[in-house]
Amino acid sequence: MTSEKDISSAAGKPRTIEEVLATEGFYMGPPVGISMWPMLRNRHDVIMVVPAKGELHRYDVALYRRREKYVLHRVVGHYERGSEKGYVICGDNCVTLEYIPREDVLGVLTGFYRDGRRIDCTTSRAYHAYMKLWVALFPARKVCKGANAAARRAAKRVLSACGLLKHNNTHETRRK
Repeated sequence: MTSEKDISSAAGKPRTIEEVLATEGFYMGPPVGISMWPMLRNRHDVIMVVPAKGELHRYDVALYRRREKYVLHRVVGHYERGSEKGYVICGDNCVTLEYIPREDVLGVLTGFYRDGRRIDCTTSRAYHAYMKLWVALFPARKVCKGANAAARRAAKRVLSACGLLKHNNTHETRRK
């Protein structure tokens, strides 16, 4: 889940999320993408992020930069490689683990607004139940996503072999 790249300031000059976090002490804006679905909906909900201070914990949702994009994913563990320490991170709608050094983390999600209602990541019992269940289901989600992808590939091969799949657009089939 990425966030908007630049935020306009009062002077009209775009500011980065890092600048907003440094000057305002928090960032609010819409999440962009589906990597944190079903918790966060693409461009629909509003997230609230504060600067990361100290060690993040398992289940925290970290904001970090991956090349030119901001990414908001959940901490599922910690790692240590020699002198480098960091977080094992994964989006709620993803199955690939990422290893992010501590110094790359810019902020942490403290809450979000869904349909005008604020969900507090530190006090909401429903949110805490969701995050623990979702992380516990990670192995099952990984198997299901892999099986789904394999089934799609197999169906595509069968349709192609039967001549039912157009070659220029793999999502359309033609009728005989």
